[in-house]
Amino acid sequence: MREQFRELAERGELPKGTNLSVPDRIRFGYFRARYLLGNEGLVESLGKSVKQIQRYVEGDDFPFGFVQSLAEATGIPVAWFVGGETADRSLPAPHWANGITVPRYDIRASAGAGALVVSENIDEYFAVGRDWLRRNLPPWAPPNAVVGMLEGMGDSMEPTIMDGDLIMVVQDVEWRVVERGGIFVFSLDVDRLLLKRLQVLNNGDLKIISDNKAYEPDLVPFDDIPNRVRVHGQVFFAGGKPRMR
Repeated sequence: MREQFRELAERGELPKGTNLSVPDRIRFGYFRARYLLGNEGLVESLGKSVKQIQRYVEGDDFPFGFVQSLAEATGIPVAWFVGGETADRSLPAPHWANGITVPRYDIRASAGAGALVVSENIDEYFAVGRDWLRRNLPPWAPPNAVVGMLEGMGDSMEPTIMDGDLIMVVQDVEWRVVERGGIFVFSLDVDRLLLKRLQVLNNGDLKIISDNKAYEPDLVPFDDIPNRVRVHGQVFFAGGKPRMR
C-alpha cells in the first residue's frame, strides 16, 4: 500500500476506492506533500517536527489543524481526507519539487522621477527553488519571509538595475533594516512609487540616492519621514535581458 501511495503521489493521482481509512488518506497526503515540498519544506509547511509528522502518519491521533495544513500543502480537499470523495482524481502538477511560487504584481517601481502608485493586483506567478531563495534572501529575512516581484522602470538606478528588469523584494521591512542601507521599493508622498537606494544620515534625515550619477539625491528631513515615506520592501535580486556592451 505504501509503495502504491508513493507512485500515485508522484503521478499526481488520488487512490481509487471509497473504502480507504482516514489514516490511509493521511499517509497518502504525507507522500504527496513530501514529493511536492521535500523534507525541509514539509516541516516548514505543516509546522510540525519530522518525528511528530511521522507519529501522525503511523496512526497517532492528529488534530484537525494538521489535516487542514496537509490539504493546503497538497491541494487535496479537506473533505477527501476525512472520508469524502471527489469526481476528479487528478491533482495539480507542481512547478517542480521543492519549489515555491512568487507573485509578480502589476505595478512598476520607478527608477526615475516616480510613478503613480496603481493597483497591487497579482499579474502572474514565477516558480523559484526554496533553496535558491533561502540562499539569496537578505541575512535579516526569516525563512518564511513574504517575497514578491515587480518591474523596474526608468534609468536612474543604472547600471545596477536597468529599465524593465524584474526585481525581487522581501516585504515587512523594519526601520532598523533601512538604517543599514540598501535598495528599497517605497512610496514617497503617497502617490509616487520609487525604486532607490536609501541611506539614513547621522542626524536621522533620509537620503534618497540614484546609482545613475546624472540624478541628484533627494533628502527627506527626519521629522517628515513618518508622513512622507512608506517602505514596502528591500530589493535582493534584479535581472533582465542581457546587457549590450
